[in-house]
Amino acid sequence: MTGTLLVSIVATIGLNLFPRYDGIVIELLGQQTLDPAVHASGNTLRVVFNQPVHWDETRSLPIWLDSLCVDSSGFTAEFSVLVTSADWALNGDSTAMIVFARAGEEILLPPVSWQAPPPAPDTTLWSDSLVYAALERGEGSPWLADFDCIVVDPGHGGRDPGAVGANGSQEKDRTLEISLMVRDLLRIRLPELRIVLTRTSDEYVSLGARTRMANRNRADLFVSIHCNAAENRSAGGFETYFLSRARTDDARAVQMLENNVLELDDVSTVSEDPLSFLLADMAQSIFQNQSSYLAGAIQSNFTQLFPGRRSRGVKRAGFYVLRGAYMPAVLVEVGFISNPEEEQLLKSLDFRFRAAQAIVESIVEYAEREN
Repeated sequence: MTGTLLVSIVATIGLNLFPRYDGIVIELLGQQTLDPAVHASGNTLRVVFNQPVHWDETRSLPIWLDSLCVDSSGFTAEFSVLVTSADWALNGDSTAMIVFARAGEEILLPPVSWQAPPPAPDTTLWSDSLVYAALERGEGSPWLADFDCIVVDPGHGGRDPGAVGANGSQEKDRTLEISLMVRDLLRIRLPELRIVLTRTSDEYVSLGARTRMANRNRADLFVSIHCNAAENRSAGGFETYFLSRARTDDARAVQMLENNVLELDDVSTVSEDPLSFLLADMAQSIFQNQSSYLAGAIQSNFTQLFPGRRSRGVKRAGFYVLRGAYMPAVLVEVGFISNPEEEQLLKSLDFRFRAAQAIVESIVEYAEREN
């Protein structure tokens, strides 16, 4: 669709454009607090400021923009038909705003023939700069060429029990038991893979440390395993998430539940930091197709192994534990520990084993697809 972005203003705001493989970032930098009013109507997104915008009109426009008009009241950006949606966010002190106009399909341009071959990367140690450069080009992390490592993340642990069932079951115990089975089954099915767990005992690991561990181990997949909970004790079933803005009330509720552990780390909640979430979402969008595929495979295999239980589908949410992962990443909710019936199932060795089987079978399918 064609979208229109209008920003009106009064002191100077600098405007910068950063085209990406999957859309364009419009950066607005003010000298004082920005107070935008955002209005969406059909294909038009209108943002009104109280400061004027400065833009170098001699610059050429990237493929994602049909036109960019700056006047005394702000600017109007006409996006090309390649752009299908736009998200925006402010930084912590509201002096900067980022708009991300997202493309419906990625455009990955091959190198032109006259360019010299790129230098061979140092595969012994990937620096952050190499990773960031790859992400900016729309490429995956450099180590993803070889599918040789998976990080399995048992949710919660230690002083963080996670959700607690009516009969006293703690989420942290069930997730660890299932994760250990996933590790052992993967060692049988894919013996060439290196399997890393973020914890192997009842210990506390911060949410940020979990994805840092995945990056440090140059993982090709990050799979976080959890049990769901809801005030409605009859809520049940299984669902799988990948990182993006939550689209439903249910997804937002689960996101809030899982992100509550940030209080143990003295970290502000994700909802209070929309800019960093948007940046994380933009980074993970490189892996969105792969993450979505794995999430779908997990749901399909759970459905086959648990035909009597409800599949709640593949969903998107802003889980902090998935942010900062430089590889495809999913979060699996294997059942509702708040549901007395499913709490009993989670206590069952057979149920946990079949849940682990479903996850492992999905990873095997993913590995075969990648190879």
